[in-house]
Amino acid sequence: MIAAPFDVPSANGSTPSADVDAHVLLAGAFGQRNPGDEALLDAFVRALPGAALTATSSAPAATTRAHGIAAVGRHDAVAMLRAVRSADAVVFAGGTIFKRLHPSCGRPPLALLARAAAVALAVKALRRPLAIVGVGAGDLEGAPARRLARLVVRAADLLILRDDESAVQLAAAGAAVPLRVGADVAWTLVGDTGPGPVAARDAPVVVALSHLAGGTDLPARLAGALAPLAGAGVPLALLPWEGSGHDEALAHAVAAQVPGVPVLAPPRDLAEAADRFAHARLVVGLRFHALIAAAAVGTPFLAFVHEPKLAAAARRLDQPAVAAAAPAGDVRAAIAAALDAAPADPAAVARERERAEHSLRLLRVLLAGGRTREADAVDGLALRPEEWL
Repeated sequence: MIAAPFDVPSANGSTPSADVDAHVLLAGAFGQRNPGDEALLDAFVRALPGAALTATSSAPAATTRAHGIAAVGRHDAVAMLRAVRSADAVVFAGGTIFKRLHPSCGRPPLALLARAAAVALAVKALRRPLAIVGVGAGDLEGAPARRLARLVVRAADLLILRDDESAVQLAAAGAAVPLRVGADVAWTLVGDTGPGPVAARDAPVVVALSHLAGGTDLPARLAGALAPLAGAGVPLALLPWEGSGHDEALAHAVAAQVPGVPVLAPPRDLAEAADRFAHARLVVGLRFHALIAAAAVGTPFLAFVHEPKLAAAARRLDQPAVAAAAPAGDVRAAIAAALDAAPADPAAVARERERAEHSLRLLRVLLAGGRTREADAVDGLALRPEEWL
């Protein structure tokens, strides 16, 4: 069991160097009531204790209250430009920025990439450092998406990807390789691990939901997979991941087709999610950070793969996975097979944490202009794709 998961100053118990005293803008999808994104911001805030930080947010006042730092509206173009101009450096702080948006977002597919490119160009025009740390890549279909992705990659003074799968996606888009690969920085919030708990066979299977995991047929396909399990006596619970309402709508649509399955309240943060998962037999994760929370408390998970990042987590932690597009019967079979799966090896969790710590150490060296006590203690991260080397 992990002692105090998601509540430690750093992975090895030490305090990060405070040599970074710059004004840093942390750009990300914060303020959307997504426990994973908020964990990312928490990790960056803890990693930069000496810096004056401003975060981009959909709810700036809430972000300031929750994290104790300044915040600016991420959809306010004028305020964003002012924030970029006033910052000494800009950090794209985790998340999957290299992707086309899901239709349910209600925004043009390339809106996120186009905004990232615009910010990157503004930072370069101002001759400020741009760091892109712990990020991922997803669907980059089409010449415009690939072109924007290459622009952002070229603009970065430091680029550290979250996983090998993201490096493959960017290499296929024509980005210069090799690419440095670390891990999601939320791993730095995970404490030292020990043997995982053994959940009772009557403990529930918790399904951590994401409305981004499919199209309009997603509720019916999930219900088709879960109903036979519930009929066979397997306890189930549906966990909407973020509090925006979309995941809750998905949960209730599934529950309407699988009578008796409870819908839980969305977790307030990653620590609360981990606490709930500690009492589960299995987590079926449609959300990437739900997989981290499950591994952190020694609960096995099944990754429902609708983006490369979920496949990457399953691969690195040696956990089962099923394709999001798989028929309901295949999903049911995958869940049934995973009921007796072993949890992630604590050594694998420790490796993720170490990669994430290396990523943040490199970030601090960049932001301090190399004038930091950590400059001579930076270890290398893997370069991918391996075929290039």
